[in-house]
Amino acid sequence: MSLRVIFDSLSAQSKGLCFQCDRDGKIIQCGIAEAALRDLIDFHRIQSNKYKALRALLPEIERLANAKCGARRFEENGWLVIWPVDLLRYGYQGRYKSAA
Repeated sequence: MSLRVIFDSLSAQSKGLCFQCDRDGKIIQCGIAEAALRDLIDFHRIQSNKYKALRALLPEIERLANAKCGARRFEENGWLVIWPVDLLRYGYQGRYKSAA
């Protein structure tokens, strides 16, 4: 029962990125704050355009959304928003898994 980002729902906003996640047929409204998104891009040293950066970071954004959902840390309005503090709370993770 994990969240999956619906890629077509991605929408850039002035304060971050809004998107929807599917969890077993239920749609959850989600977002990631601009500062958190910038921190992820910087951490992973992504130099490509925004579209490629989002594609590269999608698994990491899904991981963070799942961690936050599992901890039941929703906003008062029912949204699940990833804030910069959540990057510290749930940790950064590499984009590529080690072969070791």
